[in-house]
Amino acid sequence: MGGQSAKTIMFNKEKKYFQKKLKGVQYMLWDLQFKRAKTKMIREEIRMEYDNCNSRLSVLQDEIKKQAEKPSMEKGEIARLDDKKVLLDRDIERFLNQMKGLDLEINGSKPTQEYQDGVQGINHQLDALRELQGMLKAYIKEI
Repeated sequence: MGGQSAKTIMFNKEKKYFQKKLKGVQYMLWDLQFKRAKTKMIREEIRMEYDNCNSRLSVLQDEIKKQAEKPSMEKGEIARLDDKKVLLDRDIERFLNQMKGLDLEINGSKPTQEYQDGVQGINHQLDALRELQGMLKAYIKEI
């Protein structure tokens, strides 16, 4: 065996195993960082749509108010404005729910009435992997 004891060879295999494990943890960290960045990008796109809808709603509400005080449109046109308002309100609610879901995916949640077991977000997963990474590095040094 070239002067190496069976015990030394075993420790080398163990060390290599945990070094591979450490690389795997690093890959998982990178994957989650990518996922978090993409999720934030999607959330920002939804937020921009949300802001756009709120602006359109504000203009529409002003027009509805103006028409209520001093009508200059036909009743059918005014009814269409009300219909548009209902649609915008629905879209705004949908965007809010989407942003809330993405925030939950990123940040997670402590146990609440809505999420009784809590939700582990990407940030929590990253923290746990970084902690595991530190433990693996320390263990590899001990071997």
